[in-house]
Formats: sequence, C-alpha cells, structure tokens
Amino acid sequence: MTQEDRFRAYMAAFNASDWANLVPHYSPDIRLVIGSGRELIGRDAIVKFYTTVKATAQRTIEIRNCFADGNVLAAELESEFVALRDAPDFAVRPMMKGDRYYINSCVVYDFVGNEYTRIRAGIFRREYRPLKA
Repeated sequence: MTQEDRFRAYMAAFNASDWANLVPHYSPDIRLVIGSGRELIGRDAIVKFYTTVKATAQRTIEIRNCFADGNVLAAELESEFVALRDAPDFAVRPMMKGDRYYINSCVVYDFVGNEYTRIRAGIFRREYRPLKA
C-alpha cells in the first residue's frame, strides 16, 4: 500500500469516526497542531478532541490532493462542518444548528513506518454559511 493509499484509508476512518481504525495511524506520542494553532499531544488527546467536535458537528473531509516524499506526506483538504445543535462555544466559531462552516487547508504529516508522528495544519480559506441569512 502506498502512503497516499494509506492516507485515504486514514481519512475514511476519520470521516466515519472509526476510532479503532484511526488510532493505529498515530504514534503513541503524536503531536498534532490544528489550524487554530492549538497543539494536541498523544492519541488520547486527539480522540477526545474530535469526539467532542463530532458530537456537535458533522465533519467531512475531502482530499483534494496528496503526495508523499521520503517520510513526509502533504495534503490539500476541504472540510465541511454542519452543526448538529446550537454550539455557542464550538471549536472553530459559534454555530447554530444547521449552520455550515468550510475550511480549505494544507496539512503536513511526518511519519515513521505506518504511524504519523507529527501533523501540522495551515488554513487557506474559511467560509461560514449560517442556516438563516
């Protein structure tokens, strides 16, 4: 399996909230810096953060492009968040049920073998679409 194929399987597990198949992609001491600059350290911190996010909003990530070279994979991703309930303290911004939030990001993944050891995300575009204008 190529690193790009492994990445697609990783994203499929993320989109499905399939933590059992997602977690093995991470090294035990992984460091993830999300687009806001917040750093999550370790598998448990990542799962806890995204379990909370996904309880509030459905997040779907589409891979626009990805490539690997050496021990680094880079990807352009488009994410859509759909608020499942009112969330005045949502991770990216306050949202009301049904609101949509889009981000376009570049993410760099360092890996050793089949485990990501460090992930860094930078955001190109953010777009908020309230349910009611």
